[in-house]
Amino acid sequence: MILVFSKNEEQEISVSFKDAGCTTTFNYITMIKSLIDVKKMEEPEFIGDFSEAEKESVRSMVSHINHEVTDFYSEEQD
Repeated sequence: MILVFSKNEEQEISVSFKDAGCTTTFNYITMIKSLIDVKKMEEPEFIGDFSEAEKESVRSMVSHINHEVTDFYSEEQD
């Protein structure tokens, strides 16, 4: 699963995600279902003019989510 962040000329940000070759509008329930299946988010994609600080913030969020998912499944196996 890959989150895709797009920024238009008005600086409005929208989010979609790619999963199994399909791109869909982002929603939390679909994201959680996908995380249950794949157990990891890939590096996010950025379309438009994002600052390095914005990119790093999103990458940090994805890293944190991946860490929490990994911890959850490793505790489940114990």
